[in-house]
Amino acid sequence: MEDEEKAVDTLVSNMEAAHPPSPVRCCWLRLRYLAATSIICGCSCLGVVALVFAIKAEERHKAGRFEEAVHWGARARNFILASFAVWFAVLILGPLLLWLLSYAIAQAE
Repeated sequence: MEDEEKAVDTLVSNMEAAHPPSPVRCCWLRLRYLAATSIICGCSCLGVVALVFAIKAEERHKAGRFEEAVHWGARARNFILASFAVWFAVLILGPLLLWLLSYAIAQAE
């Protein structure tokens, strides 16, 4: 009975060593979807760069190079956020600058 328990423990420890848990907490597929969404709904040039980095991160993760996957995933996430931030800034600042321009023209007359 003890031999069977030791064999099971050895088997479980070998399986854990063969497939170490990923240090990344995000889903790689979700990262790629967010990058594609940032192309459509954000600043497209930053979204394309984010998609390239997300694909690199997913490939590194599949290859078992987790440190590189974390690095590329973080870069992709930063470009996704930058893409949305630039687009929201344009949406907010565009009408605001038009309003300030019309106000300046009205004051000049």
